[in-house]
Amino acid sequence: MPTIFLPSCKLKAKYPAQSLRLREYLAARANAETVGCCKQYLARATEDISAIVVCNNCAAIMEESSPVRDIQYAWSIIDADPAFPFPDYGGERMTVQDCWKAYDRRNVQNVVRSLLRKMNIQAVEQAENFDRTRFCGTTLLDTPFEIGIRYAPKRYANAPYQSLSPEEQSEALRAHCASIATNRVVCYCPTCMAGIERGGKGAVHLIELLFPL
Repeated sequence: MPTIFLPSCKLKAKYPAQSLRLREYLAARANAETVGCCKQYLARATEDISAIVVCNNCAAIMEESSPVRDIQYAWSIIDADPAFPFPDYGGERMTVQDCWKAYDRRNVQNVVRSLLRKMNIQAVEQAENFDRTRFCGTTLLDTPFEIGIRYAPKRYANAPYQSLSPEEQSEALRAHCASIATNRVVCYCPTCMAGIERGGKGAVHLIELLFPL
């Protein structure tokens, strides 16, 4: 079964060095071939392919708009690797920001926390965590996500969009971040990161924790 890796366009743009290290790791560990944008790859996808993702949106699109059925997160592969060189963050407390796009993916949420433990990070939970989360930056604060609805209607068509103005969005993000006690907030979604930063907190993506420069 051929294996492909969808690296996330936004993540690759924001973290080129870490994304390259992850790409090299998955090539060695899982014999994965890195491809481009998930939406562009759809025309080439076949049911015998195994897909590795890091993006919750890519996961939804591949599940709903491709014949691929074997979809796994890179985080799970790293978590299962006994030889992975986990960095040590000295017991630092970091708040976990669960992503609404993955609100029903308990396996992914658990893996994120497992990775934090292996990096000696003390995960601080929010009241709205796991399947209770309704946070994804401005995704649900804006008008309906048309591209998402096109490629993953089950995930996005009936989402609780609020259609707030930019000022109202900023106010909502600041209110969300005001309840977060730690200096750094761990995200596994670029949109969540942008929302945390806009709300006034320091966001750190899982990829930069796993592959520090």
